[in-house]
Order: sequence, then structure tokens, then C-alpha cells
Amino acid sequence: MNNFREVLLKELNCSVNAVVTKFSASHALCSSTANLSVESGEAISIELDSSKWQVFLSSNKEEHKKGVIDLKAKFILAEGFEKEANTGISFTFDEWSEDNYVLMPAAAYNGNRFESRKLQYPPQVCEERDMGPYAEEIITDVPRLNKYKGTSRIQLLTRDLSTPAIGFYAPKKHKGFLLLTEQGTKLGDSGITIVESDDRAKAVITLTAPGVRHDTRYTICDCSFPSEDKGAEFKPKDSVELHARLYIIECGDIHDFFACYAGVRKDITGKSKLYHEIPFYSAWNIQEKKYNEENWIEKYGYYAVGARENKYEDWQIGWVGGIMTTYPLLFEGCELSRERAAKNFDFVFSQGQDVSGFFHGCFSEGIWFGDNFKNTEKKWHLVRKSADALYFIIKQFMLLEELNSGIEVKELWKNGAKKCAEAFVRLWDRYKDFGQFVDSATGELIVYKSASAGIAPAGLALASVYFNNPRYLEVAEEAANHYYESYVNRGITNGGPCEICQCPDSESAFGVLESFIVLYETTLKEHWINKAEHIANQCTTWCVSYDYKFPADSTFGKLGMHSTGAVYANVQNKHGAPGICTLSGDSLFKLYRATGNNLYLELLQDIAHNLPQYLSREDRRIKALDGQCLPAGWMNERVEMSDWWEPIGEVCYSSTWPETSNMLTYVEVPGLYVQTDTGFVCAIDNIEVKVTEKTDNRLVLEIYNPTGFEACVKIFSEKSTDTSKVIGQNSLLKCERLRIDPKAVVKKEFDI
Repeated sequence: MNNFREVLLKELNCSVNAVVTKFSASHALCSSTANLSVESGEAISIELDSSKWQVFLSSNKEEHKKGVIDLKAKFILAEGFEKEANTGISFTFDEWSEDNYVLMPAAAYNGNRFESRKLQYPPQVCEERDMGPYAEEIITDVPRLNKYKGTSRIQLLTRDLSTPAIGFYAPKKHKGFLLLTEQGTKLGDSGITIVESDDRAKAVITLTAPGVRHDTRYTICDCSFPSEDKGAEFKPKDSVELHARLYIIECGDIHDFFACYAGVRKDITGKSKLYHEIPFYSAWNIQEKKYNEENWIEKYGYYAVGARENKYEDWQIGWVGGIMTTYPLLFEGCELSRERAAKNFDFVFSQGQDVSGFFHGCFSEGIWFGDNFKNTEKKWHLVRKSADALYFIIKQFMLLEELNSGIEVKELWKNGAKKCAEAFVRLWDRYKDFGQFVDSATGELIVYKSASAGIAPAGLALASVYFNNPRYLEVAEEAANHYYESYVNRGITNGGPCEICQCPDSESAFGVLESFIVLYETTLKEHWINKAEHIANQCTTWCVSYDYKFPADSTFGKLGMHSTGAVYANVQNKHGAPGICTLSGDSLFKLYRATGNNLYLELLQDIAHNLPQYLSREDRRIKALDGQCLPAGWMNERVEMSDWWEPIGEVCYSSTWPETSNMLTYVEVPGLYVQTDTGFVCAIDNIEVKVTEKTDNRLVLEIYNPTGFEACVKIFSEKSTDTSKVIGQNSLLKCERLRIDPKAVVKKEFDI
């Protein structure tokens, strides 16, 4: 191939153009294009009304990476003046197909080409035609390609995406295309748009600077909100440069496409630097104190999931805390925390389980109610909540029997856990699906076609071991295979949260990953690791891969927050979040050990290491938008990079589920991982580590705590030959712990 044009034309029948557009506010008045048909270093001219532009193109096909093209286009205003304009590079694909799977990381999966309903927040499937086994998957009014005839366009800014990227997998061509870029230029955040022709035979992907969403933009379940974007002012000799890195991928299937994305998503922004804020141990101490002082409800005997500002911030069995929060409190807590955590089980199993065996979704002030926002008296139950509950309940049964803490697993609790497992078995036997919502009293499926309960196979697999019931494992494997075939193979996991209808989301993706890992640990069947890799690669698309530049005058800008590792919620709720809702991510650590693929360990490091920065502390209070400061121990669920609710870089005044994810991280994720024979080390906690000596018999590390807080680092050490061994549940219970004073350095020696 002589130049980038030949590569693109031959592989994807793609042509490349430079484009300049004139605006009045966000409305495009006119535009002009020119084909970038020149060799690198030459210039082309574009005329737009009375202005004249020159575009200098440079391209560098990296010879060591087949199908990788680095492309830069520098736009210079040669003559005239433009008050509001933007520049762009467009890629026109002339052999397009509706079958092409379009990915915009954390924003569009298969182009979000689903049946849509315009519903106010919080939305839920509510029409009879959208329920039952033959109903289609329903998403809300989010940016999407049109499933029907007419205009088909998605226009976003780079900050709407977990990685500034867009790509597609073309199954008929067995090819993939991926475009990576930076967050923006000196003109601000860039724009990424895809437009399909009316006959869907052609598509144009455009990268623009500055990004301008024409006429409308998305916000809170509404694609018709007026856009406030505007073009930049250009005077003679003003210039801007756009940078795109293009990947042309050989794809046997969609998994090859996601594997490529996972491997290159940081190629253009670079590996993120880790900034140390507070060690896991000191963050844990702040949160345990907060939970016992603020979250404990003595009257009923449970830990509330939030500050009880409304009934949904009181008790929920799963999804956002509840019986998931008691696990770290039992694992790591003081005697009072463990005593109170055990009382949660009395509370749940004495009154919180419906006759079908599924749990009630919510409780507040003596009243149990369901998960239907419009009518809480209806017995709607987000089945994911009972799936979370089953998984974490069995984990805690196993923990209690290993702890010898004096807290016995009561028969009442065991019988209740069995009832929940049996409810899932009956649901599967009847429908071959767990769906999204069930009737908690009858166990009947109400809303189908969702991966919401993706973690249910993990719970059933653990229950099969704990109760010695092979049937639970049979159903777990059947259901997990269903999730793989029906969702992972399509590049879609959806409907995890209660209030997104069936939009694609990150929570169900990580739930499915958890199930695949637990099934591998339970059965030792290698195909579960292969499946886990496939869904883990899809999970990377939800995780922010770079440090977004928050506005300097925003709360996050002033605090120096670093967005790497934040996890976007779903394509509807367009904000990142501190951590996975609601897991530690230890499945990524287990997957790394099983595969040796450092990408999974790095992803876990990004997520876990940066979590504590979002914890409000007495010495670093995080200010909410209403002017109140979050109390010590509070964590808000928002990492606002996009147009969702609060302005970018701001949070609301609330105490939310990332607190549970942060506590889970301390009890399940090693602060320091060491391979003693190879000398490989990975610091996940807020510490720095270097190897000072490595011999055949000894490994010596120097470990520095750069923070102003005490560290108690949990160390997971092993030989490289031990990584194939399953570690199962509660793997850090008896691990070595290393205390390090603030700003102190200690040496740690390992015999090999």
C-alpha cells in the first residue's frame, strides 16, 4: 500500500474528506468539503463563502502494526474571517450495511438500533406491547441510529465517550474499523458523528473541532434538547489540527473487534498516570465509622443504602447495597459491625422475602414495596436484586464458616437462601430466561429480554456448592450459556439498572463476567475463561481510559480529580461513576491470573486505585452543587463528563452505592500483587513499589506510602506457576498485611 487512501479504499471502500462548516449558534448554515486525495505533506484548498482554507495532511502508516494509520490534518484559515465555524475529517463508507455493528464506547452499542420509547425519568417498560416473550427490547430516547426509515444520525462530543473513539464491525466483510482521537484541541472538546444515508447504503463518520452538535443534543431521556454548542472564531492564519488513529481489523467475529478495542484503547491518549490520594485501609476506616454512625437503623436492624432522603435511599436488597454491603462489614469490620451485619440477615429472612422465594425490592419506614416506580404496590421485582442477594448471601455464609467469629449461619437464613435459589430454578425451568422484572409473589416473568440478572448464575453456582445441589449448577451453566449466546455474542448487555428500560449498560456486563469467573472456579471448564475474556473486553468499553480535563472552575477541576477508571453507567444515564455498580472487580484479577493478560490487571488497577479519590473526608470535603459539602465517608455516584444532570465536574448532595464498591475493593482486591519468581509487581493500592533486589532465592521490594494516611496493604504473592490455581471466595481473608506510616518507606523481602 502506498498511502492511507489505498488501504482504506481497498479494505473498506472508504474515502476521506476535509470539511469546514459555518454555524449560527448550533445551526449549520453551510459547509464545504474537499477530497483528501493528496500525498502526505501537500496542501488542498477549501472555500467557504468568503473564506479560504488550506488543509495540510500527514499520514503515517505504522509498518509494525498492520492496518494502523496515523492521520493528522492541519486546517489554516488563509483568507477571510469566520465568526462561528468548525473543521473536520470525514470518512465515507460506500458499501455500508445496517448489519454493521457500530460502537461508540459507553454511548452506542450496535448503534443503539432498538425500539425506542420517549419516557420521562425514571423510565420503565409500561405498555402491554412491550411485555411478554415476543416483545422487543425497549430503550429510551437516547442517541441512536434509526431502526426504521428516515434520518439516522448520532452526534456526540468526545466527553460522551469512555474513550474518544468510534468504530464498527462489518460481519459481511469480516472487517472492523476503529478511530481513536484525543479529548479535544485548543478549541475545546472534539465531536464525533455518524450519519447513515436514507437507504442505509452509505455512512459518514466525521471527527470535528470544535465539536458542535447540530440544533439539538441529548440530556436525561431526551434527544430533542436544544444544543448550546457553537463554532469557534477563526481569523486569518488561525489554525487547528485534528489527529485520528485508524485501525483496520481482521474480524472473524465480533469478539475479535472488541479484543482489538481493549488492546488499543489507550494508544493515542497514553497510559494514565496513577495519582495517590488515600490508601484503601484508611478509606475503609472512614467508611466503617460512617456506616455505623449514619447508616445503621436500630429500629429495624439493617444498614441503609443511603442517607434515607427518600424511600429508595433506605433499604434495597441488592443493586445499590443492602445485603451486598454486609459482606465487607463481616469480612473486615469490628465486632460491632459484624454483630449488626448479622442482624441484616434476621431482618431480611424474617420479613423481606416474598412467597415465591424472590425478595422484596425495597423497604422504608415499616413498608415493603416493589420496583415499579409508577405503582410501588405492584409486585414488580428487578430480578437482578435477588440475583445480587443470592450471590452475596452465599459468599457471606462461606465467609462466616471460615471466620470462626461466633456468628452462626442460622437455619432461617439457610432456608431463605434455598428458597431464593429454588425461585431462580423455577423461573428458568418455566421460561428459559431470567428476564428483567418478575412478580415477586408468583414468580411470573413480566419483562423479558434483559441481561439484568447476569450475576444469577454466579449465585446459583455458589449455592450448588454450599448446599450440595447439582441442579443449581445445571441451571447456572444453562443460564450463563444463554447470556453468552443471546447477549455477549451480540455485543449487547442490557437492563441491569431498574430505571433504564433495556438500554445497554455496564452493570449487567460486569455481572455476566462475575458469573463466568465463578463458573470456571466451580467447574474448572476452560470454556468459561474464554467466555469471560469476551465479556471482559466488552466491559473495557464502559471504563474511562484517560484523564478528562474537567473545567478548571468545577468542583472536580479544583480537586484535581482523575477520571481514568470511572465506569459509565449506561447509554441513558450519561455519567461515569466511581467503580462498578456494585462490585469490586476482583473477577478481573482472577481473569488475569487465568490468562496472563495484563490488560485485565491494568483495568482493575484503573478502577480500584482511583476509587478512594471520590471519598469525601474531613480534610478534603467534596462540595455538592447546592453548596453543601458531602460529610466524611460519603461518595456520590457521579463522575460528570457529559450532559446528564449536574454540570460537568459537579455532584449532587447524596450518599450512594460507590461506598459499597469502595468497601468491597478493600476486602477483595489485593493492594499489592507480587510474582516472587519473575519479580513482577503491580500496586493497586495508593502506594509506590519498586524492586531493589532480585536473585534466584530472594526478591526485595521498596514500598512507599506517599499519602498523609496510614496504609495497611494487603499483599497477594505467588509464583508465576501458581496462577493456574483457583483462589475462590474470600481469597484475601488470610493474606499478609503490611502497615506503612504516612510518607514512610518499608522494605519487604520474599523468599523464592
